[in-house]
Amino acid sequence: MQNLKFDHIIHYIKHIDEFQYPGEVLKVVPGGLHNRYATHNKLAYTDLAYIEIIGVSDEEKLKKVIKTNEGRVSFVSKIVQDNFKQGFKAFALRTDNIEKLKTELEEKGIDTVGPIQMGRENKRGEQTSWQLLYLNQPHADLKPPFFIQWSKSEEEREEALKSKFQPEFEIKAIEVQTTDKDQVVNQWRDWFDMEVKASDEDVSILSLPNEEIEFRIRKARKNGYDIVIQDKETDAPYNITTRGAEYHFVP
Repeated sequence: MQNLKFDHIIHYIKHIDEFQYPGEVLKVVPGGLHNRYATHNKLAYTDLAYIEIIGVSDEEKLKKVIKTNEGRVSFVSKIVQDNFKQGFKAFALRTDNIEKLKTELEEKGIDTVGPIQMGRENKRGEQTSWQLLYLNQPHADLKPPFFIQWSKSEEEREEALKSKFQPEFEIKAIEVQTTDKDQVVNQWRDWFDMEVKASDEDVSILSLPNEEIEFRIRKARKNGYDIVIQDKETDAPYNITTRGAEYHFVP
């Protein structure tokens, strides 16, 4: 399997222009417009791993987008499926060879959609581009990860973005709630070559090869995601609940 890394998690909110984290614990920076999906975003970087705060600029256009072959499996489809309820919707894994990744997934019998060329434009007219690859799982109760390849190398992106990094924070884990833990564990282990680091009846902890971020898959009555972030400047854990999402901070 291609060298996969956690890239970002998507938090859908309403009234994005006025959004700040409570107490501005995490700083957000402007993103840009995604005309293809009728969305726009803000970003909270720790390092190259980040949180994407996404808003919808045209709900009717988005409802039409998700009826297309691409749209029905895209991350934005979850926003509509949830009837525009705020919260975490999906997350992306980064690759440096999305075409080879597509081949490897399809050799495992997994149908994919893409790669799809994407881009956004900020208020200064600066363009950022990338490609997306989706698993063809439109009816999955839990939205599976999707894949991203940036047009620039990690070194180029780090140089361009390092002024926006918040090194006092580090994303440690994605908390996954699912009504079918065993199925998700088996699929992610087999599909993405994840290692099962620990497991019991209630929770299984998975990780990607050579990646420290954990995926804690927990048996639950609903399907969804939370995030665990290390705050290197605190000595006690704390939580923030905002716009339908749970952020867990640990020392």
